[in-house]
Amino acid sequence: MNNPYRPLPPLGALIGFEAAARLGSFSLAAEELNMTQSAVSHQIRTLETHLQQPLFLRISRRVELTDAGRDLLVSAQDALETVRLGVRRLDAYSKPGSVVIHMPPAFGALWFAPRLVQFRESHPEVDPWLYTDGHDVDLTESEFDITVTASLHTGEEFVAAPFLAEERVPLASPGLAAKFQNRLSEAPLIHDEHPDDWQSWFLAAGLERADCSKGLNFSDTALAVDAATRGLGMCLCDRGQAQPLVSGGRLQVLSPVGLRSGSQYYLVSLKRNLQRAAVRSLWDWMLAETGGS
Repeated sequence: MNNPYRPLPPLGALIGFEAAARLGSFSLAAEELNMTQSAVSHQIRTLETHLQQPLFLRISRRVELTDAGRDLLVSAQDALETVRLGVRRLDAYSKPGSVVIHMPPAFGALWFAPRLVQFRESHPEVDPWLYTDGHDVDLTESEFDITVTASLHTGEEFVAAPFLAEERVPLASPGLAAKFQNRLSEAPLIHDEHPDDWQSWFLAAGLERADCSKGLNFSDTALAVDAATRGLGMCLCDRGQAQPLVSGGRLQVLSPVGLRSGSQYYLVSLKRNLQRAAVRSLWDWMLAETGGS
């Protein structure tokens, strides 16, 4: 099998080349890299031998790039900067208080983010790193310490705890709620892409409405909820996720009728992750916020 990296020169030689090309001097490059000038010269010769063409013109005591050298400099600087930034990002994984947590976008925007101030006040030593998307993740093959998921993980290496049981309730801003409280069948609607939709809710509530598909549409539940806070219509959202907005007076629950699809979300981690104090602190706090243990 062919090695796709065989044509690549040694990375160290590229570093010496980039410094010498940028500074226009082997001696200045050596000073910047804390190397001897002969070591830099050796790196350049190694690179030129590997590429089988000159990269510098040696003119008296100065050097100038050849056309090939100028071309390579652009690629070398881009590549080295990409590697530098990639290595720098790794620092976050080794921070003592860093906890990488994964959850669906609606949980992140509606449940987690509004509680961050409270969490940081009580746990200043923990630095949560929130990653949101709608897909399940494999904790054994990823950098995530905790995930919120509807999939129950089994296996000796996992720890799973019930987090939230989904119940979708109708919500609206206080102004819109006051206007349509006794005639929900006439209120403007806001839709997301959840299978428990307005048609299902009106059927469960025993109310008739012919235009259940009419109204604003969002693919993101959090954006649908935001539109509701702005008085643009009624939305459906999980009661637990919307609680910070209800407690803060930005939304009101319009009916005791909720859609319980049976979806149960779990907090899942690996046993080895929970041995870290920061991960355990965030885990325990999240369960306490939902009445879990």
